[in-house]
Amino acid sequence: MQALFGVMVTRSVSAVAELGVPDALRDGPLYYTDLATAVGADQRALHRVMRMLSGVGIFTEAKPGTYALTPVSELLRADAPGSMRDLAVMITARSHWLPWGRLADVLRTGESGPRLAFGTDVFTWFQAPENLGEWQIFNDAMTSFSMGTAHAVAEAVNFGRFRSIVDVGGGHGYLLDTVLATAPRATGTVFDLPGVAETAPPVDRVTFVGGDFFQGVPAGGDCYLLKHIVHDWSDQQSVVLLSNIARALAPRGRVFVIETVMPDAPEAHPAKFMDVNMLAMTEGGCERTVREYAALFREAGLALVRVHPTRSPVSVVEAKKGS
Repeated sequence: MQALFGVMVTRSVSAVAELGVPDALRDGPLYYTDLATAVGADQRALHRVMRMLSGVGIFTEAKPGTYALTPVSELLRADAPGSMRDLAVMITARSHWLPWGRLADVLRTGESGPRLAFGTDVFTWFQAPENLGEWQIFNDAMTSFSMGTAHAVAEAVNFGRFRSIVDVGGGHGYLLDTVLATAPRATGTVFDLPGVAETAPPVDRVTFVGGDFFQGVPAGGDCYLLKHIVHDWSDQQSVVLLSNIARALAPRGRVFVIETVMPDAPEAHPAKFMDVNMLAMTEGGCERTVREYAALFREAGLALVRVHPTRSPVSVVEAKKGS
């Protein structure tokens, strides 16, 4: 029952994050009537959800009807260091909720959830004018996800040796900005879809460039980053992308693929959950083992160098030009 009811916790966490409940509790506990007024919610409905979430440790009910933050819900504040608020909102937004609702059909047919729910892949769906609000939620969530991993990545790899760092699919530049803080002599380029590049806020030492990474990437970088990009695509598509980077890469440069690497052991692992999300949400995307990354690199004209573990769920898979 705990496993089955987990969806209720997820949906409730997403809803209260969207309403701004954790932000309203920033300065201390509130009685549910005052909390409902602060966030514009129905008093009794909010009380019932908060009572349930407090029972599983997301919030705490210090005295009957009075709710306060816990270390878990602190991370749902919009202004918290490492905030996961935007990721919490996205996880049950239409872009994900409706495709995941078709998971049984995904298993029956092998089609992606977005194709079954929307008639197209999720990235094409995002670009329709009526879905641009969902596209913004997605990009904010990717920044939120980066906040939980970027510093761990920057600590795990010596980026100070590079001079031109290109973040392919880098969104609004949070990862690249974090990496550049450890590489004071480097400049950076974020390469993403034109709509992302045009709406990104300014970042020191970073240029935003719009384009299609299946057609090509900015040339001449001695370091290329791909965080949660390769796992979106099939092996064939990933080889096209990585081949474009191999051609653009400086002779002694490096490519860093940042993903939750699939282990061989049978125990629970974040990569196994992310892999099923890729099954539900993408056209052939998946999480891969180190051996599978090595095979992709060889086909794309690259060679595996090593894997850098981090203190976050992701690892950094390093490659160079193949011989």
